[in-house]
Order: sequence, then C-alpha cells, then structure tokens
Amino acid sequence: MEDFLKNIQDNAKEAAEKAAEKLGELKDVASEKIGELTDAASEKLSEWSEKAEAMAAEAKAEAAAKLAEAQAAKEKIAAHEGGALGFLSDKAKELLGEDKDSPES
Repeated sequence: MEDFLKNIQDNAKEAAEKAAEKLGELKDVASEKIGELTDAASEKLSEWSEKAEAMAAEAKAEAAAKLAEAQAAKEKIAAHEGGALGFLSDKAKELLGEDKDSPES
C-alpha cells in the first residue's frame, strides 16, 4: 500500500512538473505575442500621428493662405479712394458690366 501511495505521489509530482513546464512555454508564447501586438500598435499609432501632423500642417498652410488673401482684400478696400462703400459700388458696377468712368455713373 505504501508503494502504491508513493507511486501516486511520484506520478502527481511528475504531472505537476510537466504542467509547470507547459505553463512556462505558454507564458513565453503569450509574452512574445504581446510584444508583437505592442509593436504593431506602436507602429500604427506612429503612422496615425504622422498623418495627423501632415493634415494639421496642410490646414495651417491653407489658413495662412486664406488669411493672406483676406489681408490683401482688406488693404485693397482700404486703399480705394471711395473707401469700402466706394469699392463695393465700383465692384457692383463692374459685375453689372457698367464702366465706372462713363458719364452716366
């Protein structure tokens, strides 16, 4: 009976060792996969960040161009001898096809 219990104890110990070994292997595989996923996520995040920075730079450039256009228009209106109202009046005549220098205007 003692041999039987010793045999069961040895078998249980061997099974526990095999289970611990298998657990270690699974832990290594899981660590490797987590590393791969982390690297892939980091790469994707970097890619998105670069795209966002490029889009922001493009938007900033467009905004600067629009600001320059608006500033030029503001200066053109301010430099007009009739002021803003005169500029608008001349622009309306131009759009309607009238000559602003004709005696009718």
